[in-house]
Amino acid sequence: MAKGFALLGVILLVCAALAGCGGSKQEVLRVGTEATFPPFETTDENDNIVGFDIDLIKKIAEYNEWELEIVHMDFHVLIEELSTDKIDIVIAAMTIDEERAEKVLFSEPYFDAYQCLVVREDEDRDITVDNIAEQGLIIAVQMGTTGSFAAEDIYGNADHPNIKQLKRANEAFMELKSNRADVVIIDKPVAENYIRHLGGMKILGQPFTNEQYGIAVKKGNTELMDKINSALAKMKDNGDYDAIFKKWFGE
Repeated sequence: MAKGFALLGVILLVCAALAGCGGSKQEVLRVGTEATFPPFETTDENDNIVGFDIDLIKKIAEYNEWELEIVHMDFHVLIEELSTDKIDIVIAAMTIDEERAEKVLFSEPYFDAYQCLVVREDEDRDITVDNIAEQGLIIAVQMGTTGSFAAEDIYGNADHPNIKQLKRANEAFMELKSNRADVVIIDKPVAENYIRHLGGMKILGQPFTNEQYGIAVKKGNTELMDKINSALAKMKDNGDYDAIFKKWFGE
């Protein structure tokens, strides 16, 4: 009998350490993003990572009773970090494309996006995607993005000397403002945000691509992705998605 009571005591202690026999420990997922891409992901005055994508993934986590740890890292390493289990989810205004889809599992699209050309405000040359190479213009882009891929298409080589591959979006805009580049290729909402805050730049012409963003998880992790897609569908049905969209983009 004494041994029975002793064993019961050990079991109770173990249960208490696991937050009680009647409950379960809340799941913590590491979310990778690149926080220089406002309004999708950026930092506030207290260095908290905020933005449209961040509110979106937090609401998805709320639906699934997950706890999140949001981690800032360079955009071009996000897929590698996901593949090696250093993070569980990527949400970073990442365009769904065939090359990436071979390496990760994408959610249903959650945002329609477009690439555009940004130049200095006083730029008066006739610049289009089709004549950038002909004029020998210098393009600044964030490495690993579809803007970078567009620049590669223009010059035929990602390492071309007329393409400046920067780690962060803000660095591309500073190259432009400092006359070290002639044009930035980047997603239109991000361009509009930086122009509004930095000034001295403008969008030239019309957007020239049609893209969709997706949330990424490790290839084969269908269980996690099913939960993400289910939450996204609920958000679009019940107005939660629209509320987050309005907060960051207005009407």
